[in-house]
Amino acid sequence: MVIPAETFFVFLAGALVLNITPGPDMAFALASSVKGGARSGVAAAIGIGCGSLIWAGATAVGLAALLSASRDGLTILRIAGGCYLVFLAVQTFRHRRDRVDAAGADGAVAAFRAGLVTNLLNPKVGLFYMAFLPAFTNATAGPIWLQVLFLGAVFSVGGACVLIGVAAAAGRLRDRIVSSASLRARIRTASALVFGGLGLHLIFARNP
Repeated sequence: MVIPAETFFVFLAGALVLNITPGPDMAFALASSVKGGARSGVAAAIGIGCGSLIWAGATAVGLAALLSASRDGLTILRIAGGCYLVFLAVQTFRHRRDRVDAAGADGAVAAFRAGLVTNLLNPKVGLFYMAFLPAFTNATAGPIWLQVLFLGAVFSVGGACVLIGVAAAAGRLRDRIVSSASLRARIRTASALVFGGLGLHLIFARNP
C-alpha cells in the first residue's frame, strides 16, 4: 500500500486544520487541565485519541464489508460522504462563533476513562471518518479499507497530539481559545472550507 505523497500531504494539512478546530474534545481536554492539572488534561487527550483509533478500526472494517457486499458501495459511500461533509461545512460556518464548554474530569484515570467513553459513544465520529477518510484513498494504491485504517490512525494520533499540546498549555490557551469569538470564527471558517471542498470533490469525482 503506497498512498501518493501529494495526496498524503493534502490529507495532513486538512487533518491539522480540523484537529485544531475548537470543539467538544478540545473543550473537555482544556477543562480537565483546569480542573485537575496538566496531567488530567493530557490523560483526557490520550483517552480521546484511543477512542478515535477504535473508531478508525471500526470504520475500516465497516468499509471492507460494504465494498465486498456491493460493487457500487464506493460510489454510494462517496456521494453520501460528500453530502455529509457539505452539511458539516454549513453547520460549522453557521456556528463559527459559538462557545463550547465542557465539564472536565479531576484525576488522570478519570480523565482518560471519560475521554475514551465519550468518544466511543459519539456516533458522529464514525460518520465523520466514513465521510472524510475515503476522500484520500485510491483504488490503485491498495485495499481501500487498509488505506482508511492507516489514514484514520494518522488522524487520531495527530488529533491526540494537538489535544495534548493544548492541555499542557491550558493556562495560556484557555482564555484565548474558549473566550475569543474571533479566533474561533477564523478557525471554524477554515474548517468549513475544508469540509465543503472535500464534500464537493467527493460528490463530483469519479471512482479511480
